[in-house]
Amino acid sequence: MRLSDFTLDSLRDKVEKGGSFQVIITPIFPRQFENVSIMANRLHDQLESQGFSVLLDDRNQKPKNMFQVASFLQIPHRLTISGRSIEAGVYEYFSLQTNETCKVSIDEIIEFLQLKM
Repeated sequence: MRLSDFTLDSLRDKVEKGGSFQVIITPIFPRQFENVSIMANRLHDQLESQGFSVLLDDRNQKPKNMFQVASFLQIPHRLTISGRSIEAGVYEYFSLQTNETCKVSIDEIIEFLQLKM
């Protein structure tokens, strides 16, 4: 699902009724960097096809704002995509539960998340 698909009330209803998300994708400035938008959408579709409950923050906000929403919604796993991370061939991973941060190879992200669940 994409954050822009929700109104504030519908998002609150989903979270309050136990329909929480497992992963949030936070693309950094996707409108300025087309490859960030492409990779974020591709990752979203890949994860959903593997059965993950995924929220893509597609609002084109500052990173701090996106991270606050992820924390507020208590989404346990955050994947950040930036132009630099794409060039390095990685996604930036953050665990809300343990505060673990690391870089994960784009090619290994599915397996990595499956081990974290």
